[in-house]
Amino acid sequence: MAPLLLFFLLFPFLQPTKSHLTHHHTNPPLSRLYNNSVLLDDQRVTFHWSLSNSSISLAAQSARKSNYLAIGFGEQMKNSYAYVAWTERHGKCHIRSYWISSRDASSIHHTSEDLTHVLCVSINGIISFEVTRPLVPSCTGRIECDNIIDPMKPLSVIWSMGNEWSGTHLTETNMHFAMSDQPEPVFLLSGLARKERDLGIILAIHGFFMFVSWGILFPGGILSARFLKHADGNLWFRSHQYLQYSGLAVTFFAVILAGFGLGGFYFYSSHVKFGTVAILLAICQPINAYFRPKKPETGGTGTNIRVVWEYAHVITGRVTVVFGIVGLFTGLKHFGVAHDSEIAERLTWGLVLWILISVSVVLYLEFKELQRRRRERNFSEANWELGELDDDELVDLLEADEL
Repeated sequence: MAPLLLFFLLFPFLQPTKSHLTHHHTNPPLSRLYNNSVLLDDQRVTFHWSLSNSSISLAAQSARKSNYLAIGFGEQMKNSYAYVAWTERHGKCHIRSYWISSRDASSIHHTSEDLTHVLCVSINGIISFEVTRPLVPSCTGRIECDNIIDPMKPLSVIWSMGNEWSGTHLTETNMHFAMSDQPEPVFLLSGLARKERDLGIILAIHGFFMFVSWGILFPGGILSARFLKHADGNLWFRSHQYLQYSGLAVTFFAVILAGFGLGGFYFYSSHVKFGTVAILLAICQPINAYFRPKKPETGGTGTNIRVVWEYAHVITGRVTVVFGIVGLFTGLKHFGVAHDSEIAERLTWGLVLWILISVSVVLYLEFKELQRRRRERNFSEANWELGELDDDELVDLLEADEL
């Protein structure tokens, strides 16, 4: 199953075909409405677009709440063309185009670009907007006439968010509270940002190693502690320890890999939050095991502290795996939004199938364990009954069996 999942993860990315928005109060996933989409710098804004012979339809969606969202074309704020979507206090959403000649509020100039299919929505503070514009403006003599988009060249895209915007008079209070650290060169024809394909592969490998950890190693460690205690020696303990430490090592490698690909760690998504909780709980388990109370002598009764520790260790371990599995599902969802929803959907169903198979195996092992314990109990009871007989009675019993 694991190699199969890796194959699907590294399969060339396909994007859904374009649909069309017609209603101002709906907000279907933008990734399904456009041929291409990329995450811009810092992963806080998703940029979508579709090309035609003479125009480009573009859209942007923020990942956090704000009162305005701006997308700019240029290497930096100065000398860039921008599209700003903002909401007024009563909730109405607007879009305007601008030319920014410098970094102060007085240098932001409203332009009259030929924008069609304009749509702006704000749902729970998350702004999305869409516009269609010609690749080459059909005008002369105005600054916006130079805002030409050449699909053969990478388009440098920047973004910013803020708390307040005005369609009439801008001041320093309209400055952004968040912005991109660097422009993202987007290749419009190939549908990729500069390192988007590399990032997609890195995140795919990250997801595969996380599946190995939380779908195989950690559950395998729990199963070894549950079902191998009847084996000779400390096989169950060695297996449990090896699998858990291996799971931690693979998890740390996957986290470092994702951080390297993204250029840092960001904690705004549900995937990262669930994953962080799972990793912290997993780190606590070996620390918890190090301070475990002393095990009673053979035949002795465990102390209350030891019993409490055992229950806490078992429950924490299983809760950790639950958080990890939720992290796998949210990671696939995040991957689908950012890269390819079709592959993410197939992998999600593959993960569901893997979990169903795993649950079936666990139920079978529980059934076999119940049978084994029942046989041991019957054998112990038989030995106890035979132990009550003296030698003459035991000989008579054996002779009776032979007859």
